[in-house]
Amino acid sequence: MTFLSIFLISGLFLCGSAQKLMSLSSFKGTNVKNNFKAHAPYNIYVSADSDAEFILQQIFVITGNEQNVTLLDLKKNLQASGEITAFPVQKSAYITTTLSDNELKTLNGVIYLSSRKQRADTNFHVYGVSKSPNIILRGMGNLNTTILFLNTIMGTNPSSIISQWSQDSTAHAYLYTDFPLDTAEETNTQIFSNPMHTDKADLYFANVEKFSLSLVAFYLKTYRGVNFSIEPGYYSIDGKRTSAFTTTGFYMKPLARNASTITVNIKRDVRYSGASGANLLGHVPKRGKVTVGFYNGDSKYEESFPPSYYFSPWSIPYIDFETFKVSSTSSNSTAEYYFVQYFVAQGTLFGSPTSGPIQTATQSSGVVQLFVSMAISTMYWL
Repeated sequence: MTFLSIFLISGLFLCGSAQKLMSLSSFKGTNVKNNFKAHAPYNIYVSADSDAEFILQQIFVITGNEQNVTLLDLKKNLQASGEITAFPVQKSAYITTTLSDNELKTLNGVIYLSSRKQRADTNFHVYGVSKSPNIILRGMGNLNTTILFLNTIMGTNPSSIISQWSQDSTAHAYLYTDFPLDTAEETNTQIFSNPMHTDKADLYFANVEKFSLSLVAFYLKTYRGVNFSIEPGYYSIDGKRTSAFTTTGFYMKPLARNASTITVNIKRDVRYSGASGANLLGHVPKRGKVTVGFYNGDSKYEESFPPSYYFSPWSIPYIDFETFKVSSTSSNSTAEYYFVQYFVAQGTLFGSPTSGPIQTATQSSGVVQLFVSMAISTMYWL
């Protein structure tokens, strides 16, 4: 199954984790009892959008209290909003089928087992991308919400398009690969965030460019909510133009695909000061590097280094560039995967009394204004 390589970022199973994300192709057939080695009670969620229904209806989940349900039933347990309805397990459960091992190996779907904590959390949700849900969390108040997204539509390899991002300046949103654990995420491991953490400040962006994520599983953690649309498919940012003078965007280089240079054309006004930059995390083979940079004719500012599990922020105190580019060099580009969040933040008009570096962005009276936050008011781009 080609999509399984995507999970190599951290693995289908995380050691010591109460949660599990399992490929249907990993189970044994011919009446073997495939026990879920999980701590009950927990919830089961199934995503199997590319698997044949006549196969799924022959695979059963049997619980310790003799409940009997097919994977087809669980696959169809999808709300109109795209949220997957949980199947609760109180004691124990296992999967069994009369199908052969070879028949199971043709499957592309996944099963997610929640932890006890997630089961009890009314603000934890699992969504299937197949329904193209609109995520509407903005204005929910002082709530922390977690949404796990599962995409098993193999026709898109699989990939999800995120667009129409809308977020208040007081809200926080973070995207991560794979699935959420009960413990807090490590610092600088998010692949995308708003506000964006840079090497000088946290910047809020009222405008977020349309982007794609080529992952079977990824999740959102948000405080005070965010709205966006998500649908199956791939959106290439190569050759596209940014839609605002102050904006942030995202690019993912997936595993098992050849690398190429990605070019984003920058909407700009050279009369203004500002800052630009990018965060990078991921993996390339030994002695490989990823280059991110801003270019204007022969003028360029770029940074080249091997990415790691923790992102490396980089910024410059300029915005007068025509393009932003991402490229990589390694012995095997199909073994590379990396995530890049970039930004361009327009400041004040050159020559004005307030002209200078910026650190935080917000929106007021329909005009994007950049200001220095109280906590970092003395910091500047060097």
